Amino acid sequence: MNLGMENETTEHKRSTSEMREAMESVASILNKHGSGTLYFGVRPSDGEVVGQDVSEKTLRDVSQAFGNRIEPRVIPTIERLETEDGKAYVKVSFSGDERPYACDGRYRVRSADEDLPMGAAMLEEMMLERAAKRNSWDRRPSDRLLADVNEDELRSYVERGVERGRIPFPFTDARDVLSRLGLLCDDGALTNAAAVCFCGSRDPMLRMGVLGNSDRTQILDNHQEAGTLFGLVKAAETYILNNTRREFIIDGTSLHRTERPEIPLSAIREALFNAFCHRRYEDSSAIQVDIFWDAVDIYSPGSFPAGYEPEDYLSGAETASKPRNPLIASTLYRSGDIETYGTGLRRIQGACDAQGVPVAVFQRGNGVHVRFTRAEAVAADKPPITGEKPADNLSRALALFAASAIPLASQNVAESLGVGLRQAQRILRELEAKGLVERSGHGRGTLWSSVEGK
Repeated sequence: MNLGMENETTEHKRSTSEMREAMESVASILNKHGSGTLYFGVRPSDGEVVGQDVSEKTLRDVSQAFGNRIEPRVIPTIERLETEDGKAYVKVSFSGDERPYACDGRYRVRSADEDLPMGAAMLEEMMLERAAKRNSWDRRPSDRLLADVNEDELRSYVERGVERGRIPFPFTDARDVLSRLGLLCDDGALTNAAAVCFCGSRDPMLRMGVLGNSDRTQILDNHQEAGTLFGLVKAAETYILNNTRREFIIDGTSLHRTERPEIPLSAIREALFNAFCHRRYEDSSAIQVDIFWDAVDIYSPGSFPAGYEPEDYLSGAETASKPRNPLIASTLYRSGDIETYGTGLRRIQGACDAQGVPVAVFQRGNGVHVRFTRAEAVAADKPPITGEKPADNLSRALALFAASAIPLASQNVAESLGVGLRQAQRILRELEAKGLVERSGHGRGTLWSSVEGK
């Protein structure tokens, strides 16, 4: 009987004698996917059931390993199964939403069938995510008063929600509406979500500029804005439209003309709402809109959910929404300004693809960028000067290997280049195809080294 190959959510062990390694894989899978399956009595190389002795003590040993080695606590489902030819094996199903998970105090994360050491930045982000689940920033009381609420903004918001069928009541007064929307704390104080959405910010929360070069030393225009979340999105949208080109399209059957922005308006709006919805508000940095001759870049402070990369959502491999600010996300959903199904990036990609506008989503430092390539760069068939060319990463990776006296793991390359693990693996495969690096080992033990001089 064959169970198939290992993957990011499935681990095979020949027997329970490999219990420590098995628990490391459990923690790694939980940190990446939140659930998975572990088998004992299955050959890792090909998924063939080879069987092992499975007694009541065997099952207790597995249960106790989870209790003694995995933190926070996970309660697995453990089953004794048997093939048609009488080979016994163990299936363990597990899940948890309290990441990060440690095995014997060490943190790892799953990549393909490897359990890689977790970097400090990812661990910190997961710790913050766990704390936010228990008491997210947007649910905490703000220092704003009911008198600070922009009632016109709130009234307009409720009207949009009623029109979309997502708010089942009309506007009455600010306190009643905010209470029914769950935007007041138990003591009646405004939550941070209410303050962000409906109270004008005291400090600038949006910075916008037109720049003449990629290092931002030639500033052609500069604006800072304070306001409500909805007002800031509108201000940024208007700024982008006013500082980029529009195409005039004349219908051949009439004299009417329509204007088409060089970047789809729906994609701009989605990117802006995502930026304000998912940003880290504990960070005092503002949302930033930079307009270059060849690109429009929207920056939001705060990284992607730990263990995930933008391409996970762009490709559709991941669709579960994991908002940093769930109350803000649900508030924007009620008015129809966003959807809460983890598809925002795919909608941006789809709108841009339909209009032939290249778009890139990437994480750099402590923030996420959505970068639209402008028509001039598309016409010139050149990548944006504001982005790092793929060839640059290849060169940097080769330089990294040249400077290293020992073989490197994929995670080492990712951290050194400042890219995601999947991007690092693509770079390594490309270098391997060019005959510039070679791999040794397999699975979790895969290492890469330069072939220069060999």
